[in-house]
Formats: sequence, structure tokens, C-alpha cells
Amino acid sequence: MAKEATRGGKTETLTIRLDPKTRFILEYLSRLKGQNITTVVERAIVAAASQELVNDPQWPDSPDGWQRFWDVSDGCRALRMAERSEFFPTYEEERRLAFAKTHWPFFYTSEARGSFINHYIDVLWPRIDEFIQIHDDQKKSDYFAAGKAMQAALRAAQLAAPEWPIPAKTKPPEKPKPTPNRELDDEIPF
Repeated sequence: MAKEATRGGKTETLTIRLDPKTRFILEYLSRLKGQNITTVVERAIVAAASQELVNDPQWPDSPDGWQRFWDVSDGCRALRMAERSEFFPTYEEERRLAFAKTHWPFFYTSEARGSFINHYIDVLWPRIDEFIQIHDDQKKSDYFAAGKAMQAALRAAQLAAPEWPIPAKTKPPEKPKPTPNRELDDEIPF
């Protein structure tokens, strides 16, 4: 038999202390809207967050809301938040971001870092601190060791890993310059 499809389950618990007046207001809203207290609180949080915007450094006329930073992938959310000083990233968050930038083929679709490779991040992010430690421990003897470890993790997950180290960019051969025509022009008067 097939499992019955269920709506996403609640997994987080929040304990708050309320004074009697605030508790009454919460119950009032709950009854008025025909919602349970959890739904009232969740929707109030979403409404409040939707009012808060941060300036996008690339597009000053188009500020970002919480939706810009949300992603179902923990790693994608963490990287987006670490990129922005408005969220006061910790040293560890900045360190993870710097590692991802250096090892961009494992996290981003291009060196410009405009979009993520979610399926890679979903495999690698739970072990991100381990890969950073490999890099720190082995960078003097094998600078590419962390990338090799990430390649192995992706292959173990049946994913095609990116080339690592990044292949050197080769310049296309220069076209030979045409040799100037040295024939004397008969129409030049002397």
C-alpha cells in the first residue's frame, strides 16, 4: 500500500514566556481567525519578516526580503546568509563561505557564484567542517586534498564530481598577423 501523502511535519519547538495579557491576545487571535496558536504565531512571523528588507549591493533599487535567502538546502541558506554583512556572520560562517568560494566547482555553477549546485551541496554540507579541516591539515603537502575528498564523497553518492583541480585555462592560439604589402605603389609621385 502507498503511504498517505502528508503535509510537511512540524519539527521545531519554540518555548516562549508570555505575560497574561499577551497570552490572551494570542488566544483571541486564534479564536477570531479559526486557527490554532501555532498557525497564528507562524503567520505573524512571516508577515513581520516580509516587512523587513535588506539592500542588495548589486541591485540597490531592488532590496531583498527573507525569500531571497530561504532555500530548502541548509548549505545554500548558510552560504547566502554568510555573504551578507547585515547578518553579522561569525568567523566559522565566513570560513565556510571562503572555502566554498575557493572550491567553487563543488558549490556553484560558475566562478561568478550566481547560483548553487544544490545536489552537490546537499551531499557535501553535512561534512563541510571535515573538508575544511582536511584543507587546513594538508594544504602544505597536497593543496587539492579537500577537493579530492569532496570528489570521493560525490562519487559515493553516485554523482559525477567536477574536475579538480580546476583545469588551467589555455589561451587560444593567436592568429598570425598579416604581413604588410611592401610593393611600391606606382601612383605615388616623387
